[in-house]
Amino acid sequence: MIIKTDKDTFNHYLEDASGMIGANADKLFIPETREDVSSLLKECSDKKIPVTVAAGCTGVTGGCLAYGGVILSTEKFNSIGKIQEISKDKALITVGSGAIVNQIKSYVLENGWMYAPDPTEKNATIGGNISTDASGGRGFKYGTTRKYINAIEIVFCDGSFAKIKRGETFADDNGTVILKTNLGTKKLQLPKYNLPHIKNAAGYYNYKNADLIDVFIGHEGTLGVIISAELILIRPFEMLFGGIIFFDKKETSWDFVKEVRELSEKNKKTGALDINAMSIEYFDKNALNLIKPYYPIIPNNVDAGILFEQDCTKDTYDTLMEKWINIIEKYGINTDDVWFASNAKEQEEFRIFRHKIPEVVNEIVKKNKIPKVGTDVAVPHDKLHEMIYFCEQKFNENKLFNLTFGHIGESHLHANIIASTKEEYEKCRKIYLEIAQKAVSLGGTVTAEHGIGKVKHPFLLAMLGKEGIEEMRKFKLSLDPSNILGKDNMFRATED
Repeated sequence: MIIKTDKDTFNHYLEDASGMIGANADKLFIPETREDVSSLLKECSDKKIPVTVAAGCTGVTGGCLAYGGVILSTEKFNSIGKIQEISKDKALITVGSGAIVNQIKSYVLENGWMYAPDPTEKNATIGGNISTDASGGRGFKYGTTRKYINAIEIVFCDGSFAKIKRGETFADDNGTVILKTNLGTKKLQLPKYNLPHIKNAAGYYNYKNADLIDVFIGHEGTLGVIISAELILIRPFEMLFGGIIFFDKKETSWDFVKEVRELSEKNKKTGALDINAMSIEYFDKNALNLIKPYYPIIPNNVDAGILFEQDCTKDTYDTLMEKWINIIEKYGINTDDVWFASNAKEQEEFRIFRHKIPEVVNEIVKKNKIPKVGTDVAVPHDKLHEMIYFCEQKFNENKLFNLTFGHIGESHLHANIIASTKEEYEKCRKIYLEIAQKAVSLGGTVTAEHGIGKVKHPFLLAMLGKEGIEEMRKFKLSLDPSNILGKDNMFRATED
């Protein structure tokens, strides 16, 4: 085990993309074996020393930042194992939790397979992705990280460990589940609150008859330390094409998305040779105008943009492209004005385009020296229009610089509110709380992919209430009785 006590040698562990300041720790521990993790957690538990798990430090909610105690880095658990073919269309691979997602994706692709989740931050670790149930732009077709985790190895605060495999252990109808570790069994009682049946990354997973492995996906480093995972791989697509469509009315873009979503969901089930989008992304006029100086292709009077992608083969390319052209023209769009991409180089230009928006936003934030406020809410599909109109009303009333983009195929958008003063920042936080409350009232979630971390406590409270938070706290203490792991992640370590 490597131990660092000179804070100058681990300053990079005290920053992430959240903009939070003041992170601090007494020591950095870099374990190299499961036994290292086990002994460290047991010692810290006995001495009640807070432990924050970190590795990539790429999150946006401060979950990996320590505020006291010690840091446990999983960086040495970076192995990428051999691919085990299960069938013609499925394979498994075991990786260390500190392995970089982009390296995993590149390795398996070189060997004829694909790890489907495509989170925006490719330099994140797989352990971080599991702890937040990361998704990304292609989640519309492929889903979140959860879907591709077949097993995990996790170490608990009493020094015990377990390998939990999908499909082996389930909660009963009352939410009771048995966890088998090397030191015996633990009888766990899942929280009783109701979570929405949409894309969601808020709260401990507790859906009826939950698979035990799912309880530890999205736990934000509060229940144990994941040291390895067995990932599910699928065959890669042969080709990919896509386009960016510009609309002069945002409502027209919403109608277009609704039809494409419904066609895609139907054709995904039937396997029909038809429209089956991999991603459907949205950009409002403020987001597009922000980057128009870099992309003159964006029309002057644009109100919204939609980016779509679909995978295909050489044999199906022409047929599928024709179907997309037909539906685009149906909505009064001249396809000569659509920015199409049909090869790897053009697809990379799309990726740069999509990421240019947050890049420019971050430049503004850095210049203002005021953190941005970025929402992560998702709502049921039939409530999306109401959610967008509500946000626009709040932004216009308060005359705040704002822009919205994100995963409209999943009714999951990111509204960024940019403050130039501390007073505006406090106003932005208040508006975010109102947006979160509105999303919950519509049957939605306050966070669909980034998690709660340390910056969204009021929003989780708005979603689950005090009783729900107490259920989470009680569940955490059943696995971490000294309350040392992930201090203040998701909810405060002690009741306010």
